[in-house]
Amino acid sequence: MRKLGALILALTLSIAVSGCTAGSNNIALVNPSRLFQDSASGKAGIEHLKKMEAAMQEQLQTAQKLIEKRPGDENLRVRVQQEFAGYQQLVNTEQQKVVENINNQIKASLETVRNQKKLNAIFSSETALSFDAKIDVTNDVLAEMNRTPLSFPPAVITPIENAVKQEKEAPAKTK
Repeated sequence: MRKLGALILALTLSIAVSGCTAGSNNIALVNPSRLFQDSASGKAGIEHLKKMEAAMQEQLQTAQKLIEKRPGDENLRVRVQQEFAGYQQLVNTEQQKVVENINNQIKASLETVRNQKKLNAIFSSETALSFDAKIDVTNDVLAEMNRTPLSFPPAVITPIENAVKQEKEAPAKTK
């Protein structure tokens, strides 16, 4: 059923695109996947998220070593689970920020290219069944995006040892 719906949508878009181009070249197509993968901002976003993932993996290994040293310490196990839930939330938030920032940059770049080329619309090439490569403006949009690449500040991940250390010291301070 989904395939049928997608096929109908693609055919409708194809017919609409042919109708728009009959007599004028006021539309263009862009490959959104390339905008994410090939832009400086997309590459920076991926690198940022890879660094976060590596930092989390490092913390996971440290946590496993701590738990191995104190296998019967249920409080430690619970605290480590809480910390990792926080880490996962941080990663999810960062992923959303990266995607949102890149999407906003893509929209602005698409609008700039559309205005510069006096186009009525830019459609995704992923939905077109067939098209003339001359109407693909992906490289123009990439160039616009790369004029002002985004950067992503490193996210702060509290080392698991600090969290566990604070947990151990907290009861001592209340005595």
